[in-house]
Amino acid sequence: MVYEVADADRDALDAAEPRYEAIETPVGLTYTYTRDPTAALPFDWYVRTAEKGAELHGVHIEPSAFDVDPVASDVRPSGEGELPLMQSILSRGLSATTTRYYVHPGELGWWMYHWDERRRSPTWWIQNDEAFVVVDPVDPGEISIFGLPGVDLWPLIRWSRRRLGGKGEVTWVSDRDREFESELEANGFAPTYNYRAFEWDLTSTAIPAPKLPDGWSIRHVEGEHEADNRRAASHAAFESSMPPDQHLQRYLRFMRSPVYTPKRDLVVVHEDGTIGSFMVWWADESGVAQIEPFGTHPDFHRQGLGRALLHHGLRDMKAAGMHLSRVMTDEDRPAATTFYEAAGFEVMGKLS
Repeated sequence: MVYEVADADRDALDAAEPRYEAIETPVGLTYTYTRDPTAALPFDWYVRTAEKGAELHGVHIEPSAFDVDPVASDVRPSGEGELPLMQSILSRGLSATTTRYYVHPGELGWWMYHWDERRRSPTWWIQNDEAFVVVDPVDPGEISIFGLPGVDLWPLIRWSRRRLGGKGEVTWVSDRDREFESELEANGFAPTYNYRAFEWDLTSTAIPAPKLPDGWSIRHVEGEHEADNRRAASHAAFESSMPPDQHLQRYLRFMRSPVYTPKRDLVVVHEDGTIGSFMVWWADESGVAQIEPFGTHPDFHRQGLGRALLHHGLRDMKAAGMHLSRVMTDEDRPAATTFYEAAGFEVMGKLS
């Protein structure tokens, strides 16, 4: 069978076939597998798809013609439609008493709708409605895996590494989770801590009143007419290399997504309309709130804007019934670490 694919879809197709090489042919584009075929058996859902396709085109395939990958054969591809299911897994994890680190359900939505389209897209997979994994194919590959408390994640880890050709780093592992760390080390992994996590107990730690310099106020983003102003502050704060127009479209995609809540997209605004600081916070039925993203335009550092915004947001979270707030920063950003500690957050631990 011959199919037609748009040039705009090539990146997605290449990401879906990471171990194949594309070859230009007289009829178009061909993908050929150049490695040991016994190292990558097809998954059961893939075989079923091939059988249905063959039937549609009048080609008979003997069911016994394929050996199926024995690892995590109950895994299925996922996407936007199953975001609520994946978020529910995270929420149940956050509600449990465990040292296992769970990304916040809101943060997962942020990943999905604020992805940098300049990179190869990750793929999303669910196993038995009990665990899911986000596989980022960018070398050496990242495996972000989460499951209901008590679910064995190793079959899905091994499955993900097979997709990445035997590579892949397991991410979002807390240094508090010594049991999981020990299992990883016993299987040849070594810890590399990339993030520092912080928390604020909203039930017992007093929240200072926000204090702003004259001429500044805190409110939420009022609509898409402020999108470019809002994204300009983010672009500068994170020193983004993305072209401004593309950066704006990325932020608009997030604003138009089902996970966006305008009243939780907070900004510090000068009376002349300039946005100095920004913060999105996420609520969850577990009572855990997450701050992601947060930043201050470098032109307005050391003026108290960011600290005032944090304290304002923490009060909003407490009013919404949240009992814990979390935020993180890159491990190699000591200024940010110092800032969060000075603002009143306590160190939660390190994350791979």
